Amino acid sequence: MESLFFKKSRSPSEAAAEVIDIDVTPVMNVFIILIPFLISMAVFTHLSIIEFSLPPNVGVGLDEAAGKPKLKLTIVVAKKYLAISHGENLLDSIPVNGNEYEELYKKLLARRETADIRDELVVAVADAIPFQQVINVMDRCRDAGFEKVGLSSAPEEAERL
Repeated sequence: MESLFFKKSRSPSEAAAEVIDIDVTPVMNVFIILIPFLISMAVFTHLSIIEFSLPPNVGVGLDEAAGKPKLKLTIVVAKKYLAISHGENLLDSIPVNGNEYEELYKKLLARRETADIRDELVVAVADAIPFQQVINVMDRCRDAGFEKVGLSSAPEEAERL
């Protein structure tokens, strides 16, 4: 009876003497399938870069022949409107209501023909404007043919409106 309840245990040296062959083939098969699948599904980082410059004077360029400053078109981005100005003159005002970017594009195309500097403009942004709105305005400026887009802060009176 004692032999049923108590089994003779082996010593540690006897257990180490046995060589156990481990079959790793199924695990290797899983890795052979899993690694190419994970690499093919990986999303690598995509970066978009928008080139802009910070102007020394908002809305002003230099006319080399006359020594007088040339005025650039300026777009003021405020919470309730987008304004196109040329120096101190307000040319257009567009209310922010959902289709302002298409209207901005049309007005920029028309104003580009009359501007002194046809490939540059300044985007003046008021405080607390969402970044996506600034990017949308800059995209419409490039679509209208302005290759050099400067970025500036808007005057304080634009922030109050």
